Amino acid sequence: MNSHIIVTIMLCVLSCEPTEIRVWDGDSLRLGMTHEAEAIRMFNIDAPEIEGQCAYESNLAQRSKHRLAELLQGQLVEVLRQGKDRYGRTLASVTINGSDAGDILVSEGLARTWSGRREPWCE
Repeated sequence: MNSHIIVTIMLCVLSCEPTEIRVWDGDSLRLGMTHEAEAIRMFNIDAPEIEGQCAYESNLAQRSKHRLAELLQGQLVEVLRQGKDRYGRTLASVTINGSDAGDILVSEGLARTWSGRREPWCE
């Protein structure tokens, strides 16, 4: 069962305000706690799926999700919107205190740079 992680951040758009977000997995989150909350898909990375094709993918997905929540917690966060995906989610890069969250996850081996298509995590 996939459950989200709730973290509080300082979301900066025109000004910075405390906001709660829900981290769904290593590359997806929701801004706010209502059903109308904006769904964000980090456009520059591919994180493993929680309901992965193998135990390795599912375990890595949990680590990626928890690491993203840890990186975001209490930090200054900026969401740089780039449009929408085919599911209606906002495509965006997410920066934490000026550093790209996706780049951090990639550098730690918890995600990979988005190549334009899904690639398998399992062999």
